[in-house]
Amino acid sequence: MEIFKGKIDLFLNDWQTVESEIKSSRVQIVALEIAGQTPENLLNQSVLGMEKPLRYNGWELTAEDLEEEAEDLAAEVEEEEEVEEEENEEDEEKTKEKKRHMGDTKHFCPVYLKENFILYPGLDEYAAKYKEKLYYFSTSEYRDKFLENPEEYVAHNEPIQAPPLRVCLFGTHGAGKTTCARQIANKLGIFHIQFEEYLQELILPKTKVKVGQDVDEEPEDDGNKMPVLPQELEDFSQTITETETEKSKKELELTEEEEAIKANLVDNQELPPEVLDNIVPDWWRKEPFRSTGFILDGFPRTPDEAQYLSERGLCPDVAVYIQVEESDVLDRFLPPRLQKWKERQHKKMEKKKKLKDLKAKIRDEQIARRREELLAEQRQKKQEALANKEHSEDTEEEDENENEDIEAILEEEFFEEEEEESEEEQEADAIDRIQNEISEKFVSETEGLQGVQEEFEKLLIPQIEINGGRKPRIVRYQIYSKLNSLVENRESIFEKCYPISLPVAQKMLACSYKFPSSFGRWDPVKLSEGEVIKPQESHESSVFPVIHRQYIYFFSSKENKETFMKNPIKYICQPKAKPAVPVKIAIVGPPKSGKTTVAKKFASVYGLQRLSMGQAIRLVLNQQPESELALALNQHLHKGQSVPDELAIQALDVALMNPVCNTTGVVIDGYPVTKKQVQLLESARIIPAKIFELDMDAKEVFRRALLDKESMDRPPYPEHDSSQILAIKNSCYKQHIDAIRTYYKKEHQNWCVIDAFQSKWWIWNKVLQEVQVGVKKIQIYLEKRRAGKAASIADLCIAPEELRHRLGEFGQYCPVSLAEKGELVDCSVTSSLQFAAEFRGHYYKMASQEELDKFLSRPEVYVPPLAPRPLPDMLPKRLTVADVKALFPLSAEMQGYCPVTYLDGKQRYEALVPGNIEYAAKYQDKVYIFESEEKLLKFMRLPEKYWNLKLPHKLPPIKEPIVLTALPLCGYLEQGVAASLIKALNEVGCLKPKFPFLSVKETALLFVACHLKAHNPRSSEPVRQMYRRRPMLYSSQYIRDKQVK
Repeated sequence: MEIFKGKIDLFLNDWQTVESEIKSSRVQIVALEIAGQTPENLLNQSVLGMEKPLRYNGWELTAEDLEEEAEDLAAEVEEEEEVEEEENEEDEEKTKEKKRHMGDTKHFCPVYLKENFILYPGLDEYAAKYKEKLYYFSTSEYRDKFLENPEEYVAHNEPIQAPPLRVCLFGTHGAGKTTCARQIANKLGIFHIQFEEYLQELILPKTKVKVGQDVDEEPEDDGNKMPVLPQELEDFSQTITETETEKSKKELELTEEEEAIKANLVDNQELPPEVLDNIVPDWWRKEPFRSTGFILDGFPRTPDEAQYLSERGLCPDVAVYIQVEESDVLDRFLPPRLQKWKERQHKKMEKKKKLKDLKAKIRDEQIARRREELLAEQRQKKQEALANKEHSEDTEEEDENENEDIEAILEEEFFEEEEEESEEEQEADAIDRIQNEISEKFVSETEGLQGVQEEFEKLLIPQIEINGGRKPRIVRYQIYSKLNSLVENRESIFEKCYPISLPVAQKMLACSYKFPSSFGRWDPVKLSEGEVIKPQESHESSVFPVIHRQYIYFFSSKENKETFMKNPIKYICQPKAKPAVPVKIAIVGPPKSGKTTVAKKFASVYGLQRLSMGQAIRLVLNQQPESELALALNQHLHKGQSVPDELAIQALDVALMNPVCNTTGVVIDGYPVTKKQVQLLESARIIPAKIFELDMDAKEVFRRALLDKESMDRPPYPEHDSSQILAIKNSCYKQHIDAIRTYYKKEHQNWCVIDAFQSKWWIWNKVLQEVQVGVKKIQIYLEKRRAGKAASIADLCIAPEELRHRLGEFGQYCPVSLAEKGELVDCSVTSSLQFAAEFRGHYYKMASQEELDKFLSRPEVYVPPLAPRPLPDMLPKRLTVADVKALFPLSAEMQGYCPVTYLDGKQRYEALVPGNIEYAAKYQDKVYIFESEEKLLKFMRLPEKYWNLKLPHKLPPIKEPIVLTALPLCGYLEQGVAASLIKALNEVGCLKPKFPFLSVKETALLFVACHLKAHNPRSSEPVRQMYRRRPMLYSSQYIRDKQVK
């Protein structure tokens, strides 16, 4: 032990000297405590200690950093002197902000996003730099927290996930917020929260009814209360009122929070922050709102509520303000409120009438009771008087006086005072009052919303102002288009793109500072739109490079560049461009149909070589003047003769050897125009992938020629466009085009007819669409063939001869139908290759698109050696009538009865139907005759099922034909002239003719005779017309029309 202690002391003495030397060389020393540590922990601590000096540290943004950034921008501007003028005229601050290398969260605070999943805009006063990227923070505390451990708040392998869309939609009452927000939220798939409705739901369980100014727009005035009822009714109503008051007290025991909510709804009092803390933060921080997003409708309404959002860090992504004028609100609110006022007035008048009737009824009842009491008293007095015998003779007069006294007493006791009716509010006064209330409310809300906008500006929340005075559907469309772009580009919200000039992009790529994208020179936006033709390497002014991450992308237009910068993730995740395929097309048509215009457009946009026959000849004469072909061409040209087609085709073949034709493509302009030229092209193996015929009649040719002569853009040399020359050219074209069209449609299926009457833009778009479809099919074919998969061969210009040489084991029969159904479906009935495919160097034809899809997905299942059924050795063969007669004396099987009808009819006696010799087939050296085309095709698909049938012993009698003249008279007439006679008699009944000086019977017979003559097919047309007009002159309708005239 002493030995170890001595070694330790020796080491400590030596370490002091070594430590001083190390510190003098500015090397950091890391002390590790080994007590209680495992070797793995010590290793990790050592690695951390070694990495710490090499680790990238962030720092607070200083003035020196800003100066350095300004110098970098100035240097970049010098490099981009050739950039467009529009970009140079942009605002300096916007340009600086656009070219700043922002961090992984752009201008949002990364710490607040990490901790709260909320996009809080950072301030430039709290900025920091980390790995040459700029980060903004909401407070200095968050900035310091970031600088302590920046790796925790930046993206590593994947981009930082953005929170869902959160929108504040505000505006005055009547702006249409709720109507728009509900439908837009439904379309965007996010929640719709109506703030005031949510407050109503919080207190509704206790209040039982909704409260607030919007619920009761027309409160009753104190002067319009019902008059006081008589004492009897008043006592009863007071009892009911006390009972209802006690119940309402029990129901309306609201908490302080609910009282504050009710006061806000009724009197527009501000909600305390304590109440808002229980409502608003949940929409940002709790599910399902946190992960789905929402549109908050009607909040904030005041600057204090907007300031509350700022203090709590509850920032919306965007604030939408629906701005309306006072007149718009009046137009929306005044009619319904005026209607409510009218309904209230009507109810009030009905109540007054009912009360008046009730009072009158009660008064009448009281008067009747009092009259009975007075009469009872009078009768009692009379009885007392009779008992005392004090009556006199004037008893009747006393009775009348007593009755008058009773009436006077009743009038005195029940004196009816006239009620003073209060003045009712007139409609004009009500309209003025309602307008003033709406205007005052609009002004106060507008002032509050202006303060909300100012608070959002301080918070750097983007705002969208929408004119709410337009039609609701237009307002909804405008808001939806703004918000939908935010939803679609959500995944790219933190992506930053930097537009640069082409020279800068080329320098970056040459120095390997940035890398070319997987799309190369393809435009990613056009590629997503279906572009399959490689763009031309054009001038740098029409190329727009953009830096995204470590890659440079190229765009063909400024619009495509802006589209990519909005959502780069959408475009970089698409499959990369397929290998370019040279485009080889031909355009033919009559003169002035626009062939050259379309060909030049292809040459200018996509860099294709445009070749007319004249250009091909000039190319040979200019580039190969001493060649044998050029000498032969000059020999004819010097004599003033046209070049023979054989030499012209040779010149075209030489011109097609140009590298541009073999890499980019070629457009053959105006060729071929005769059948001989087609044959020469075939012999030279020059087959365009697509031939476009611009169809137009002669009238349009001459009209366009006349317009060209009036044009000011004519060349200085004379053109061969006189009407005589155009007529000859058009006549020659029409003479040969039908044969050319038929040949290419039959042999290669590459002919496409375009309506040349349309505009040149329509024709260009149509031709381009067809070319892109064809190129895409070729690309898919090459891609699948390289991968060893089955590929469709539609529109690949495969000739019938090549098809026959490369047919697979099943010939023209569908392998899918044979494998799955056991049916022999012969596809040779059509020459189309729409449902044909290539697999392992062989061609296979399918019966329909469904079978083709199955074959393309699993081709090895349907071809040997995995095919379940091979093609039979004996195949059915269809026969014509001549073929059947040539097989004499071989007779038809089953004595000429249709085997398909017999077997499908369950071999019943009624199913024995004789076949028709036009539908015959040969199978197993036997001839079968069928009832119809359908039965014949069924036999061709399943010959094994129908070929070996036996007839029953009992057969139907043979139906021998009977000569028409051998029939009896009635039968002869029925089979011969019955139909014509029925038609004639029907005409007689309808027209009711009357010939002069003839009876009805004779007229009818004469009309029938004329009708038969008029419809005799053996007579000439003038004779039939004569007999057709004659009976019509005496029809009843003709006579009536003549009398009217």
